[in-house]
Amino acid sequence: MVNTRHDVFKKLTNLDDPTACWEYTGYYNVKRRTPYFSFQGQKVIPYRLVYELFTGIPIPEGKMILHSCDNRKCCNPKHMSLGDHQENIDDMKQRERHGLPHHTVRAIRKVALDIPSMPHSAIATQFGTSRRNITAIVNRETYRHVEQEVEDG
Repeated sequence: MVNTRHDVFKKLTNLDDPTACWEYTGYYNVKRRTPYFSFQGQKVIPYRLVYELFTGIPIPEGKMILHSCDNRKCCNPKHMSLGDHQENIDDMKQRERHGLPHHTVRAIRKVALDIPSMPHSAIATQFGTSRRNITAIVNRETYRHVEQEVEDG
């Protein structure tokens, strides 16, 4: 059987709740962390298709779908907005959706400052990351935007 564009809705959950995530239950590429829907010999990302079907507007080149719910499988158009790559990066940083949470980065820097003799490999084991990642955090090569909180006292 060949799918039509509108068959994507058969693969969504929670359609009766306009506020919930409408999760796509079809094919999901685990390695790329991306859902796919096939129709007419094409593989498309289902939330992009649903956005276009709901708005009637094709997604312009250079734009992407940003999810307010942070759910890659969500196809609810109320959870989606158009943005560019930089807006997506800014959103990820603001909501701490990438890498280590800011409180963990602060804790790593605090341990390195409080116990300067502690090897970065030991800190890495404690926080479940690599020694190179710890060194980059401590030397402020990464997570430069995360400021250390000032303690009262």
